[in-house]
Order: sequence, then C-alpha cells, then structure tokens
Amino acid sequence: MITTSNLNEYEKYHGYYDGFYIQKIKQGTQETNDEEWFLIGNFIQDIRLVNKGLTSKEFSEKLKKKLKANCDNEDTISLLKKLAKENW
Repeated sequence: MITTSNLNEYEKYHGYYDGFYIQKIKQGTQETNDEEWFLIGNFIQDIRLVNKGLTSKEFSEKLKKKLKANCDNEDTISLLKKLAKENW
C-alpha cells in the first residue's frame, strides 16, 4: 500500500533508485520497499501518459481503479498526481 511517507521518500531521491538503495536500503532505514518504489514509478509514468492524452479512456479508468486499490487515501493519490507533473 502506497502512503504519503512512501511518496515523500520517492520524491527526496527524485525517483533515483540507486541513490535510494545506497542511502536507505543498505542502512535498513527505508520506509518504502522495492515493490512500492517501482509501483510509484509506474504510476507516475501512467499518469503522465493520461495527462498528455496519449491513452484510451479504458486505460484511464483502469488507472483510477489501480490507484484506489494501491494507495491508502485520496491525499496520497493527489500527491502522486502532483509528483507526475514535476520534472526532475
């Protein structure tokens, strides 16, 4: 389940897994596991595609369902959409 804490950690490293791995995972201090990290990256990519109008309506609807199923609340979904608009 993706939380705002996971997204804050992802944002801190600008989605750069290697930096996250070296700094957090090796020390055992991460809040986000590998599966959540890559799910966040996939969601950001999918949200960007939807925002650019490069997907079908079905894809967009499926994404909304996946977001609700994998995020703990609407605030997390909103933060994820905000991250998708940023360019690192």
